[in-house]
Amino acid sequence: MDILTVVAALMLMQDPKPEAPQETTKVVSKAKSGITFYGFVRLDILYDTDRPNNVQVPQYILSKDTPPGGEKDLSMHPRLTRFGMDFDGPVIEDLGNAKLTGKMEVDFYNLLPGTGVITSNSREFLRMRHAYLQLAWDSWSVLAGQREDVIAPLAPTPNNDLVMWNAGNLADRRPQVRVEYKSSGITATGMIGLSGAVDGSDLDANGFLDGEESAMPTFQFRIGYETEGFVEKTKIVGGLWFHTAKEEPDTAVAGEDSFTSNAVGIDLVLPVTSQLTIRLEGWSGKNLDDVRGGIGQGVVNGQEVSAKGGWLELNFKATATWTPTLGFYMDDPDDGDIAASGGRDKNQVIAFANRFRFGPVEFGADVLSWKTEFTGGLADGKDLRFNFFAAYNF
Repeated sequence: MDILTVVAALMLMQDPKPEAPQETTKVVSKAKSGITFYGFVRLDILYDTDRPNNVQVPQYILSKDTPPGGEKDLSMHPRLTRFGMDFDGPVIEDLGNAKLTGKMEVDFYNLLPGTGVITSNSREFLRMRHAYLQLAWDSWSVLAGQREDVIAPLAPTPNNDLVMWNAGNLADRRPQVRVEYKSSGITATGMIGLSGAVDGSDLDANGFLDGEESAMPTFQFRIGYETEGFVEKTKIVGGLWFHTAKEEPDTAVAGEDSFTSNAVGIDLVLPVTSQLTIRLEGWSGKNLDDVRGGIGQGVVNGQEVSAKGGWLELNFKATATWTPTLGFYMDDPDDGDIAASGGRDKNQVIAFANRFRFGPVEFGADVLSWKTEFTGGLADGKDLRFNFFAAYNF
């Protein structure tokens, strides 16, 4: 028997149809926790016909009477590139069979503390967006860590840099503890969080945040309701909410050493047809710079700045891949509370935004007509802003 005959006989003794290798997904886990990665890689290109206060992070448009107002600009950045991890933990029997979950999420949209200045245009720094754990039971949940505010839960479509903060949209992210109850379409959410986490207010310039010096947290509460929509497979979602916080500098400012921040507002998502959805938020309050209101003017000359505003969007699903949006946004501080000359009196924006989605690839093309009014006879700041982006979602 030659060698070839021996090899053939041995092969016939094996399984004639071995199983094909199976595709597997590697799950990173520790202490019985699974981790799911997500995020996107993105590039934004920005063009302004007139100069905003910050090319990449616009909050208002400069007046032509205050150079470099009125000048055009072009910028691009990958700062919104995002990476996140969702943690799926075990059920904790000793805590009443609570389900443990968590999230950690970062991007690269960082600014130098207290300046609003971009850190770098080619060596961006990490910025924490979310970092929290959550314990959930049948109807109740408790969350601890950094997450977005409870108030103003909707996110406008355009102005990807600051999601229309200081132009009609309230709420940012902050360290917090929140408790939530859900039952029969009703959601009640309460939160205590760090005051001054966003504006970093230090009116007496003593190196300590005025919100921390008050020894009081930010309090927020929202009651929401969800029901079946008029259109099949849609939901109508609405909510009422309020916010309150204190700032107490050690040294009096313009004769005052205690300042209150508060706001009340509503939110609504209303599907009108299978293609058209109305989304809106409206609010009123005072000293709102820590929740992105009043065009960044919280306390001026010892006076809490009152403001009102909100936004309205018409989101239309034109095709399976194209979703255009028409929106109106406004932040209107009380002109009697701000600086008599050069105070930012009103932000008003009309936007037409477009999203094109092809599987994991998304393109955006937005046009925003900005107008910022000022006190003291300064010319309005007016800008036609174009924002284009490309993203790979994973």
